[in-house]
Amino acid sequence: MIENNPKEKSRACAAIQDNEGFDWSEVLPINDNVDERFKTKAKWEALNKHNVFVAEIKEKSREEILKEKTPREINIAGYIIEKMQEEYEDAVSSKSWDKKREFYVNRDGEPVVHRRDIVHDDVLVAIPRSGQYHSNVAKDKTYVKRLDKIIRDVMTSSLRKRDEARMKKNVDEMVND
Repeated sequence: MIENNPKEKSRACAAIQDNEGFDWSEVLPINDNVDERFKTKAKWEALNKHNVFVAEIKEKSREEILKEKTPREINIAGYIIEKMQEEYEDAVSSKSWDKKREFYVNRDGEPVVHRRDIVHDDVLVAIPRSGQYHSNVAKDKTYVKRLDKIIRDVMTSSLRKRDEARMKKNVDEMVND
């Protein structure tokens, strides 16, 4: 469990029930993928008249997530990056430069970046597995739009890092003056 390996990021959950025949294993199986980043391990213990269900949820590392990606997800990441590159080239050719924020924007006013500024593995981590994607789309009609925003934010993270560095530099200059 958690105590055996303190380097693993994990959370624990415990549920206690009276022994009235309710089967928690139907709610949460012993080993279950909660989502792409988490995996549960559960065990049952009998204490007097109560059953105790303890579930440990281990957060997967970035490397574990990247190893599980299929060629399909890798191709999707490449396609999304190419799409961003096309938007960037369109913005450059139409001279859609935002002077205030100092970057190019697409027709919708969203920032776009060159493919050299996009970290492929970051985009790949943000893309869900096919089964997870389709089940979430079936559950939530706004999932696709939210996922697109998350992926776009991952691709434009270099702009945020640049802005943070500029702000830090400006604050340092103000403090030194």
